[in-house]
Amino acid sequence: MLTERRGRQNLDLTTDTLATRCSSIVRQKESKSQDELFRNRWVRISLRAQKKETVFNNLLTHISVDSLKEAFKALSGNKALGVDNINKLIYGKNLDKNLSNLVDQIHKGSYKPMPKREILIPKANGKTRPIAIACFEDKLVDWVVGRILTTIFEPIFIKNSFGYRPNKSAHQAIEACYYSLYKNQRKHVVEIDFANFFNTIPHCKLMKVLNRKISDNRFKGLIGRFLKGELINAGGKTLPSEIGTPQGSIMSPILANIYLNEVIDQWFIKNYASYNNIIVRYADDALFFFNKEENATKFLQSLGYRVNQYGLSLNKDKTNILTLAKGEHKQFNFLGFTFYWGKQQKRIILKIKTQKEKLIKGIQEFDNWIKKVRNKIKLKEIWQLAKSKIAGHNNYYGYWMNALKLRHFYSQATKSLFKWINRRSQKQSYTWEGFSERIKNFPLMPKLSDMKFKQVGVNPYA
Repeated sequence: MLTERRGRQNLDLTTDTLATRCSSIVRQKESKSQDELFRNRWVRISLRAQKKETVFNNLLTHISVDSLKEAFKALSGNKALGVDNINKLIYGKNLDKNLSNLVDQIHKGSYKPMPKREILIPKANGKTRPIAIACFEDKLVDWVVGRILTTIFEPIFIKNSFGYRPNKSAHQAIEACYYSLYKNQRKHVVEIDFANFFNTIPHCKLMKVLNRKISDNRFKGLIGRFLKGELINAGGKTLPSEIGTPQGSIMSPILANIYLNEVIDQWFIKNYASYNNIIVRYADDALFFFNKEENATKFLQSLGYRVNQYGLSLNKDKTNILTLAKGEHKQFNFLGFTFYWGKQQKRIILKIKTQKEKLIKGIQEFDNWIKKVRNKIKLKEIWQLAKSKIAGHNNYYGYWMNALKLRHFYSQATKSLFKWINRRSQKQSYTWEGFSERIKNFPLMPKLSDMKFKQVGVNPYA
C-alpha cells in the first residue's frame, strides 16, 4: 500500500511537472509568435505599400511601447543632449514607465515635442550648417515615425535615388554617374544645387504630398508638430519653425526624399527619362545626363519653373549645363569626387579623384585631431586611432584611379603625426628615420597593391 501510494504521488508530481512544462512551452511559443509578428509589422506595411493605390490609415497604432523599444535599442547613447539634458542611460532607468506614458500622450493627442537646440557645424566653404538637436524622448518618436514613412514610401522611389535609403549608398550614386558617362554617350551634364533646400520646404505642400499615401490625420498631425516645433538658436532665442525640415531630425531625410521624389524624380521619369537621359540623385544633390545639348537646355528651363511651383529655388551660381566630352579639359564635382577625362597609359578614360576642397579639409581635420589628442592619450592608442582614420578615408575614396590622392592624404597624415608626436614634450621623440622604422613595423596603411579597391572602370590592380 505504501509503495502504491508513493507511486501515485510520484505520478502526480510527474503530471504536474509535465503540465507546468507544457504551459511554459506554450507561453514561450506565444511570446515568440508575438515577437515574430512585431518584427514582421514593417514587412506587412511594405507589402501593402507595393500597391500604388494603397492609402494608409490607423498608422498611429504602430507607435507602441514595442516599436519605441525598438527605437530605444537602435539609437546611440553618445549623441549630443537636448534641452532637457536627459541621455539614453537616464531615460532607460524607468524605460517601461516612460514609454507607457509617452504612448498615452501620443494616442490622446497631448504629446508635443520639446524645443530643439541648434548648433552650427562648419562647412568646407567657410560657412556653417545648422543642426537641430532634439531631446532623447523626441528622438524615439522621430525614429518610429521615420521608419513608418520609409516603409510606406520606399517602394515608390525610383532606382536612381540613392540618398538615405536602405541598401543604397553614396558609392552606388558615384558608380551610376560613372557608367552614365564612361562611353561618352551622355556628355551633357546638368548640375543643380538647391538654395538652402532643407530649410525651405513648405510644410503645406509637403503635407499635400503625404496625403496621397496617408489618410490618418492624427499621424499627419504628429508629423506636423515635429515640423512646427520650436528651435532655440545658437544665440539662445526661441524661434517658431514655419518652414523647412530641421537638419538633424531623424525623419528629415525621408521627408526630403518624399518631397523630391514628387518634385523631381517622378516628373523627370515621366517627361524626360530614356536610355539617353538619366537622373542620379543623392538627397538634394542631383545630376542629369543627356545625349543632346538641346534636351539638357529644355530640361533646365522647365526645371526652374517646376521647383518654384513647389516653393523651392535653385542656386543659379551652382546650377548649369556642362559638356564633359572626351578629350576636353572639363570636370565637375559630386559627393566629394571630381569627374574628369584623363590619361591611363596610352588611352583617355573617364576618371574620378578626391575633390580638392574635400582633400584639404580631410588633411586639416586630421592635423587638428592629432594636435588636440597628442598629450591626452598614449602613443599606442594614437597610432591605432590614426590608422582607423586613414582607413576610413580610404574606405570612402578608395577607387583605384584615385590612388594618387590617397597617397597624398596618407603622406600629409604621416607628416602631421610625426610633427605633433614630437611635440608631446620638450624632448624630440623620433627622428624621421626612427619614425619611418616604426611605420615599417606598425603600418598605418596597406600597400596599394594589397588594397581592395572599389570596382569602377578597368582596375589595373585587380
